[in-house]
Amino acid sequence: MIVVQETLDKLKSSSGVLAVILTDLDGAILYTASDMDIAPPLVRGMILSFAGYMQQIVTQLDMGKLTELNVETTTGRIMMVRTNSKVLSILATRQSNLGIIRVAIGRALKDLSECA
Repeated sequence: MIVVQETLDKLKSSSGVLAVILTDLDGAILYTASDMDIAPPLVRGMILSFAGYMQQIVTQLDMGKLTELNVETTTGRIMMVRTNSKVLSILATRQSNLGIIRVAIGRALKDLSECA
């Protein structure tokens, strides 16, 4: 799990990343790093609630399972990626380099799958 911790720390240190939260599918926090004034459990709850709502929409449209969620706002980005057993959430500024963040997310997901 040390490799995952290092990978997530590197993801958090990416320019413009405000918060990284890793949870299990029940919402228990496994890792968190945040520069935001809002407590990570509150952020986690809001993201998972939104993801649950979006899954209902996906189900109603008969589109399978929600695996990734990207929200663009006027000042930032919220990204959520679901694996078989975990949910990785990233909050970033609008000016952040989305390509670099996506590469770091890919690394983190690879490390997570190897540790599972």
